[in-house]
Amino acid sequence: MNGSRSNSSSLAPLRADTLFLILIGIFAAIASGLTAMVGGAIPLVLCSLPIAAAVVLANYQNGVWLLVLLLPFAATQLVPRQVFGVTGLNLENCLLVLTFSSLCSASLLSREAVRFPRLPLALLVYVALIALAAYRGSGSAERAITLHGQEPLTVRTYLLDSFAKPMIIVIVAWLAAVVSRNGNGRPLIWALAVAYAVFFVLIVGYLVVNGISLHSLASPNGDVMKPRDFLGWTGMHANEVGLMANLGFAILLCTAAATAQPLPRLTLFACAVAAATTAALTFSRGAFFGLAVIVGYYLFSRRRAGQLVLALLIVLGVALILPDAFLERATTGFRTEDTHAITAGRLDTIWLPLLPTFWEAPILGHGLGSTLWATPNLRGAMLPVGHPHSAYLGVLLDLGMVGVPVVAAFFWSAWAMFRRLAKNHADPLWRGVFEGGVVCLMCLAVQGLTDDRFVPTYPQVALWLCYGLALGQAQSTCSTKRTQP
Repeated sequence: MNGSRSNSSSLAPLRADTLFLILIGIFAAIASGLTAMVGGAIPLVLCSLPIAAAVVLANYQNGVWLLVLLLPFAATQLVPRQVFGVTGLNLENCLLVLTFSSLCSASLLSREAVRFPRLPLALLVYVALIALAAYRGSGSAERAITLHGQEPLTVRTYLLDSFAKPMIIVIVAWLAAVVSRNGNGRPLIWALAVAYAVFFVLIVGYLVVNGISLHSLASPNGDVMKPRDFLGWTGMHANEVGLMANLGFAILLCTAAATAQPLPRLTLFACAVAAATTAALTFSRGAFFGLAVIVGYYLFSRRRAGQLVLALLIVLGVALILPDAFLERATTGFRTEDTHAITAGRLDTIWLPLLPTFWEAPILGHGLGSTLWATPNLRGAMLPVGHPHSAYLGVLLDLGMVGVPVVAAFFWSAWAMFRRLAKNHADPLWRGVFEGGVVCLMCLAVQGLTDDRFVPTYPQVALWLCYGLALGQAQSTCSTKRTQP
């Protein structure tokens, strides 16, 4: 009797998996046939959505994996912003809805099958502050200036861009925390690695196909007044791509160093090198400083002599074969002590005109993205830009004095959680992942001097994924080492 039961139970998953694969094959065949006969992307979209639905509804963790894979591309032109002319109907939102549906089904069918992580108070207050700042900013959004090549800002588009999209990043991080809490967070690291490898291939392929030389990329036209447009096809600025690549590089590098198996270790190192190369190819000086922080931390933290020597040899080898264009871009303005060139025009045309506006709303700030309707921007007394090109200045202007301690408390809590897990987690691989989270915060603190924000943005997707994984692992039963008597 026991033998027959075991045989029947082992055959049931096999039959389910077989039917599932057959279903995917049927949809794939229909998609290929319609695409070949009709042409265009509409048949492919119509048939790929049921395939994605079948994959995600079978297991919500598949949906989280796909969301992590897609998230680094969500702010680029590579992912359609709308389908069939319907705003909001895009691949990211559809996957998010399907994943939530699958998660709700799994939790309703068996309450013990899914364990939800507790959200820390620092995160809740941080999100509430962002919501308050978005509400305050919505009252001034229609007074904002219209940047070149963009449509006039409305309250609806403002709330979508300033609040809804950052919250999607937070939601995906929470979904990653759910997966990590239930013991299956490792595949998400590979989803992140695949995303950065694909991004590297796309950028290098674009440069090669279009014959763009490194010396042309290193030209001083990469300042605020004349932004480099070689990454314009992605929909992201070079500084944003550099930050996103650096944060992924930090996590993948530390994870690879903590991986014991040779093949996964080598693969993660290759993906880390791809991310670092992507950051270097942006020719963003902020990205260069971020790379220096990551590599410097890695060399300083290696306690084994063999690892230190090997890392030093690799760094020296890269420095010797590095083209002169990288050095020219990194030292722009330093040889002549030109402050305008060093800050890429930020000091005179953005920071100094914006600083006095802090006193117009010093307590709660002007709201998210307040640079668009700042007084000097409306009067034409500064360079017309959409953000202050400094995360620190952005906190002061957007969130005020109330926002400074809230933002500082949140990032300090994330730092403390990363540090604790990096030291005490029982699994060496997870210790490497959260060590990478520590380095991500260091890199964001450095590159935040000249770009990005201290609210969730798409360049920070690797950091938020690491934060979600840390939330899940911090509440896992096997997250810390057990001291032996």
